Amino acid sequence: MGKFFQEFIKKESVKGMILDVDGTLLDSMPVWDHSGERYLKSVGVHAPSSLGKILFSMTMQEGAEYMKKTYHLPQTAEEIKAGVIQTVAQAYSSEPGFKHGAQEFLKALQEASVPMTVVTSTDRPLILAAFRRLGIENCFQKIFTCTEFGSGKNDPAIFYAAAKEMGTQPEHTWVAEDALYAVRTAKAAGFHVLGIADASSRKDEPEIRKLADMFITDYFMEI
Repeated sequence: MGKFFQEFIKKESVKGMILDVDGTLLDSMPVWDHSGERYLKSVGVHAPSSLGKILFSMTMQEGAEYMKKTYHLPQTAEEIKAGVIQTVAQAYSSEPGFKHGAQEFLKALQEASVPMTVVTSTDRPLILAAFRRLGIENCFQKIFTCTEFGSGKNDPAIFYAAAKEMGTQPEHTWVAEDALYAVRTAKAAGFHVLGIADASSRKDEPEIRKLADMFITDYFMEI
């Protein structure tokens, strides 16, 4: 028995690690829960608090297009996207912090020479602002953003690209995720999945537990 982050890297199947960011590495989902709602308020539009749940599985571009269409905004999708980014940018420059034990998990993977990549729905400027503040930008061989890649995590292509970057096969690669839709995609694509508990995905936790090869409430938990 030992801490999860210490025991996980002993698995023979851990040849490469693909990590989500929000809700997986960083305790950042609260920043996003109401980002769309706050942006709309800034342009004089009231939106329900449930908007965050609707936008959750979308890329930022898709979310901007959804808000434009749904709320009949005069701004272009690009302007809406820029406004949302500005709404959350201030938070990312000073918060959020690591999920409990995530920093130690990254260090353990580095010390074991396990290559790491990031696959995230969040746009690069925000990810880099947080990573540079926390000193982890150089932990990863490459950061894949859904916007730049051109498809979201409903499509396994971005996960395959991340594994290719590391030179690993899906059966020897783990994907760390807190979102059910991404867990489904990665698992169906042949990857091992490490499910991460997060308040934003609590309602989906029973299903994530069923699908994931392992599920943890934090990286310090005993296994």
